[in-house]
Amino acid sequence: MPQPGGRLHDFGPFRYDADQRLLFRGGELVPLAPKALDTLHVLIERRGRVVEKDELRKFVWPDTTVEDVGLPRNISLLRKALGGDPETYIETIPKRGYRFRAAAAAPRRRWAWLAVPAAVFALAGLVYWQFYAPSGFLPRGPGYASLVTIPFQPLSAGLEQSGIPFSFNELLVTELTRIERVYVVSPGTVRRYQWVGIGPQIMARLLAADVILDGTVQRVAGALRVTVHLADVHSGKLVWAETYEQTSADAALARQIASEVGVRLSEGFKKN
Repeated sequence: MPQPGGRLHDFGPFRYDADQRLLFRGGELVPLAPKALDTLHVLIERRGRVVEKDELRKFVWPDTTVEDVGLPRNISLLRKALGGDPETYIETIPKRGYRFRAAAAAPRRRWAWLAVPAAVFALAGLVYWQFYAPSGFLPRGPGYASLVTIPFQPLSAGLEQSGIPFSFNELLVTELTRIERVYVVSPGTVRRYQWVGIGPQIMARLLAADVILDGTVQRVAGALRVTVHLADVHSGKLVWAETYEQTSADAALARQIASEVGVRLSEGFKKN
């Protein structure tokens, strides 16, 4: 069998090692004269195009003048070795030359299959470095939590156009950052993940968040109803939920929600 590292061409039941100039059929070496192998090499390397007779002679016998029968003899030996219809692999182009017509695979490395796991390993390392590697300046461990806030969804017509959900989310993130030992993922990062279509739960896991905060905003009888959910990313369990009815979604409401979130997280810290 060809040794690791050779440029390999597969066609039919055959494999040609271009570096070692060896032809194999089903793992068995096909014995061929050196000049016949040189002829096969030139044809395979130029597969799909016509190789003129003079060009073949130049490559196979670079410094020697040979009789016209030398080249046809090599072609005949190759066709016998490859078997089947004489024109199956090597086609004669009248008055011009020959063409290797088999759909030979492009040359590849014996260890090319290692590229796939290597790429996966590199990608895994990149993901870990990007999302899971510990911060160089933020303490982690028991008593600390990372929180991702998903912009509240508007359930009533016209709310999104009014900008209420967006502005309230900004106010809420600001208040959440005031909670001790809680790190809030930046709204810009959350928006980038949403832009590519990544859902909240997957997003939270990719960002190595511990808890996720989301909610809805809707108009009810002239008031704003804001519903809030705080969930554990790892278990999926709902930690806390509440509904508020206010005349507006303002900083006071954001401060109230952040305060409740801080209480729930503090309780969790004590349990752990």
